Amino acid sequence: MLKRFVSAGLVFSHLLSPFTSSVFAQTAENAGTPLAEKSLSGAEPYTRFQNIDFLTFDEILTLPEKPSPSGTLGDKLKKLWTAPIISNEAYYDGARAIKPVVPLLGPILRVASWNIEKSMNIGRAIELLTSKEAFEKMVRTEEIKPDSEEYKEILRQRGRLVQADVLILQEMEIGLKRSNYLDAAREIAKSLNMNYVYAPQFLEIDPVLLGLEPIALEEGGDDKEAMDYYRADHEKYKGLFGSAVLSRYPIKSAVIFPLKHQAYDWYEGEKKKIGFLEKSRRLGSKTIFNNEMTRELKVGGRGFFRVDLDVPELPEGTLTVINVHLEIKCQPEGRARQMHELLSYIRDIKNPLIMMGDFNAAPTDISPTSVGRTVKRTAKNPTTWLGLAVNAVTPHGLVINTSRGVSNVTKNFNDPFAADVKVVAPNALKPMFSLIRNFQFNDGYTFDFRGNAARSIGKKDERLANSNQRGFKGFKTTFSVKRALGVVGKYRLDWVFVKAYTATAESGTWPYRFAPHFGETLEEMNTGLIEPVSDHHPNVVDLPFEEPRL
Repeated sequence: MLKRFVSAGLVFSHLLSPFTSSVFAQTAENAGTPLAEKSLSGAEPYTRFQNIDFLTFDEILTLPEKPSPSGTLGDKLKKLWTAPIISNEAYYDGARAIKPVVPLLGPILRVASWNIEKSMNIGRAIELLTSKEAFEKMVRTEEIKPDSEEYKEILRQRGRLVQADVLILQEMEIGLKRSNYLDAAREIAKSLNMNYVYAPQFLEIDPVLLGLEPIALEEGGDDKEAMDYYRADHEKYKGLFGSAVLSRYPIKSAVIFPLKHQAYDWYEGEKKKIGFLEKSRRLGSKTIFNNEMTRELKVGGRGFFRVDLDVPELPEGTLTVINVHLEIKCQPEGRARQMHELLSYIRDIKNPLIMMGDFNAAPTDISPTSVGRTVKRTAKNPTTWLGLAVNAVTPHGLVINTSRGVSNVTKNFNDPFAADVKVVAPNALKPMFSLIRNFQFNDGYTFDFRGNAARSIGKKDERLANSNQRGFKGFKTTFSVKRALGVVGKYRLDWVFVKAYTATAESGTWPYRFAPHFGETLEEMNTGLIEPVSDHHPNVVDLPFEEPRL
């Protein structure tokens, strides 16, 4: 029986009217732009709206016992993972890109990525994005005074985020009680007057969420009250968990399909009864980090998600966005296999491309553990045997091994490019990032890994600093558990990679037109709030349409 802790009350999202802030006003350049002319055939040039065929609640109820149905329901479920929601309604309502102008860069395309934790705070995210006044009320002004530099920095970061013409979002839900049954991507898109695409990844079928299974509470708890708390509304429940791309540029096309390599099975893996070791780990996570780990029974899987946008400022007229959300419940090599597959899909793309999102680049595996699995993995780990050998040959083995372990953790902290010294000082994250670093498109171009003091936040000359903000060690943190212990519980999970497509073959130089500039992690904006909007922080990057004057 599943054990859950029941909190007091739901998070009810409240939505604002479409934005009126001047920061979203159309520029003089595009304010009067007429709607696109219809094609010669009379058809509209972009899909106005395409919905998906949701499963009914009765259909969903059959999945906990039969997750791979055949027949009509099986076909409907397969289509769910390949047919996105597409909406260009904002375009046909007259919405156009902001195209902010930045000193020395000129007009730019600003792109932001944000994992908004299970869509539980979508209402507050919308307030943050649409109302400066509402945002200021969210800041912890008792500690962060309005006349302080810290407060000004928080406002500056928000100012960058709200002018993004492309938003790449993860953990977008449709029809789940924990997010008040909202269609999260659509609500944000409507509030910002943006076009959007939604790609489902999973269907939540946990019996607790469906009201099929009682909940084991702590001693003295009210089981019936808890079941009433979790019981789903049969009319509103859709159960979808996925990703979205929002854009002020029209959407040309979108492609989604499940990755062949699923590094974790969210049905079979979560269905297993947990033992003493996993119960202890979950209790420790709750007690120490205030992070609750529970069963999450799902069907579906991680998918490849490509969106092509109509960006006339580019010579090719197209920008490809790859929204990344790799598996979290696996070891790093599982994500490396997923990245290898993803890269194989994009190799032929010739136009500008941004690959951005939640790579879940953590050094650990948070899938349910057991004594047997721990023993097996420990025995297969050559570093374990090195430690035993050191203990055997020197009386100071414990001190040496402890020192080596601490040193290696420090070396690897938030830096997937740190040296990977097999056995002695391994870096499990490096193989996936080496794949990206060494990847070459079929047209000869690669991802832009440059770091220049004049083009990066913090004036860093180090690798990838132009697109991903560097920190005091490695790269800046993008994720934190609810109660981190210093740097423990903080990771760089979210990343930005931009195809460097403007190299001049004759000269061998690499211009900076539509190259990443001032990649930034908006940690202060999120953690400066009375309650952070998400356990992830947004990332932004600027891409100039013209060669910058820097």
